[in-house]
Amino acid sequence: MIPFWIRRMGSALLIIAAIPLFAQTPADINAFLDRVAARVEGYNPKASWTASIMSTQIETDRKWNPEKTIVVSKAVTVTEGRREEKALKVLETKDGKTQDITAQYLAEQSARREKERAKREAKPEPAPRDKPGEKPSGRRSFSLNISEILPFQPERRPDFIFKLQETTDADGRKLAVLDVRAKVKDSLNWEGTYTIDAVTGDLVRARIKPSETPSMVKELEVEVELEVFEEVNLIPKRTWIKVNAGFLFIKRIHMISEEIYSDIRITH
Repeated sequence: MIPFWIRRMGSALLIIAAIPLFAQTPADINAFLDRVAARVEGYNPKASWTASIMSTQIETDRKWNPEKTIVVSKAVTVTEGRREEKALKVLETKDGKTQDITAQYLAEQSARREKERAKREAKPEPAPRDKPGEKPSGRRSFSLNISEILPFQPERRPDFIFKLQETTDADGRKLAVLDVRAKVKDSLNWEGTYTIDAVTGDLVRARIKPSETPSMVKELEVEVELEVFEEVNLIPKRTWIKVNAGFLFIKRIHMISEEIYSDIRITH
């Protein structure tokens, strides 16, 4: 049987037929990127909203065969960009048996938050920031900050090669599919495809991975589907992450994680 996440991914990413959208000249590509960059700038970074989430985390073996699945029903509240989640029910399936582990999950979550709080309080004052023009000191942290991974801004474009196509979804909506490949390989230079509403310039979907995997990460893929509410609030409808990470004696992580959002409400 085909795993459910592959079936969902196939239906969510259905493409009817790809045909040229614009002449593939630098001026045409840049004009399109200017429009998308301006649209991204128009999104509200301090959005306030609520949603229900069905989160599925699948731990797998080295061949990506499921070994343990945890399904979490939770409520999320985002207030001016600050996110809080509350687990409502947690089911674990292992060796063909499913059990409710909500109490255990909540206890572990509480202990982890307390540990992180104590660690923050014990942490020394941060070192002074590097002076302009100097290379950052120490190891750069890995992040999924959207401002870092989107390639649309003019200052980021020299690091990438862009190719543009047109397609339509199952409802006949015209979409622009932007294929992005990194000329400069870096863990913060992500590559893949960005699907964009050809009329509004809104981000619809991204299928991306870092052009150079971060330390201790062998494989990382990310898919996200997005929707714009009230013209300015960009909110995920679905996220999907596949990760293979670990080093030497550290436990290797083989995991596929999917979150599906529903009942999304803007709360201002």
